[in-house]
Amino acid sequence: MKCSYCAAESRLFGRAEWKLIVLSAAAILASACLAGCANNQLAAARAELQAGDLADAHRSLVAASRAPNLSHRELREVDDDLCLTEYRIGPPEYSVARERMTCGSATKLAGSQSGPIVTALDKRAKDATETEFDNAIKAGDLTRADQTIIDYQRYPGADSAAIAEWSRQLRQASDRQFALSSRYRRRRLTPAIAAMERRYPKMRNMTDAAFASWVMRNATIAGEPMVSTVSVGHAGMRLTVAERRLSDVRFNLNRFAQINDAMVARCRCDGHTAIDLAGSGLPAYLLRLDPETRQSEVVVMPQPLQD
Repeated sequence: MKCSYCAAESRLFGRAEWKLIVLSAAAILASACLAGCANNQLAAARAELQAGDLADAHRSLVAASRAPNLSHRELREVDDDLCLTEYRIGPPEYSVARERMTCGSATKLAGSQSGPIVTALDKRAKDATETEFDNAIKAGDLTRADQTIIDYQRYPGADSAAIAEWSRQLRQASDRQFALSSRYRRRRLTPAIAAMERRYPKMRNMTDAAFASWVMRNATIAGEPMVSTVSVGHAGMRLTVAERRLSDVRFNLNRFAQINDAMVARCRCDGHTAIDLAGSGLPAYLLRLDPETRQSEVVVMPQPLQD
């Protein structure tokens, strides 16, 4: 019967058509097998989760996720369970950032149950960052505080309002630290300040607006200003630089050291300059007078990784 059937089919179809039919049937069979494998992996994952075998369940879920024909319900189950297993296993196997990416992806499917885990992860990351930041500020370690904010900015669920608040606190701490250290440095700085006054004799009589214009002119290369804004204070100055101009600033830090020298001459004090990266609220560079060299020195602050 089988041979007569094939012979009959051969009369109806040519060799090429028959080959296409065979290949199509094989594809359908392979798809059915994959679907069956996915169902088997899902069943295994369910049993492993119930038994508390989280690592095995995760492997089964990853295998099931590769099946091409999962239903929406099955996709949601796989993604939610991947989120759950990574959350329960936790670091060091799965970092909080990795867990957040997995669980955040799961919540994109309608009916997902991963939302509470995402909320818990976001709170954990924010609380840990806040503790680390507060400890760094209390220790007077502004570089560590700055790096803590930058690390948190990379977190998938970073709270922009918290970043803005920590950046504001970092600015205030920076100003306080400069002001406090200036009182102890004043005696050693007196000769250096006098040297700056002799080098820049016209700065003292400039208004804030005139000095800001002078700064802009001296922070320009090839006719393009390196900084976006200049904010002049009594004993300090803040310059804002766009990310695209940051490399120009990096290769012309000697100019900004000279600008801070002029700031010192203008205020006759331990003047300092902060160069902030626009949009982040974080200082990229800090400049202040070195009493030994009698020139302004540059402190390079940690900066966010470029995408």
